[in-house]
Amino acid sequence: MLIRSLSAIAGAALLTLIAAAPASAASATRPFASLIEAESFDATHGIRVLADPAASGGHAVAFSAGDWIRFDSIDFGTYGQASGYATWRSCATGPGTIELRADSPAATPFLTLYPAGGGCTQWYQSSLRLGLATTPTGVHALYMSASSDTPCEFYRFDSLQLIKQTSPPIP
Repeated sequence: MLIRSLSAIAGAALLTLIAAAPASAASATRPFASLIEAESFDATHGIRVLADPAASGGHAVAFSAGDWIRFDSIDFGTYGQASGYATWRSCATGPGTIELRADSPAATPFLTLYPAGGGCTQWYQSSLRLGLATTPTGVHALYMSASSDTPCEFYRFDSLQLIKQTSPPIP
């Protein structure tokens, strides 16, 4: 009887420990203003990862029409804080657009980039003002999706940073 009781107590304790164990940890939130490296994506469709020693993290991603990349748990900041600028390092080899969307690759874009073609012999830093009415606040997944009339790679992306600033940053 004592053995059966200890067994029942040990079994109940084990069930309590299992129930108290945390579920798998979700990806950590990327704080507002942190640098988001292209290769730190959480999911993709169609992009190609490139080794590039000139890229800030040693790698970049290349986009063709229809490709997208997702970064989970991006803190866009609070209302007003997110009205700063998005700065990024990239280069383009042809015409197309890159659209930034929150939480879905099919969501309405809150920012559209029109990269100027001209080659990828060097990385270019660009800035674009984020609007109060359209920029998400709080923590969201960030999607970058590519559109182009040509089927080949036209855009290479190195890094992105959301910053609070009232005038454009100096490149």
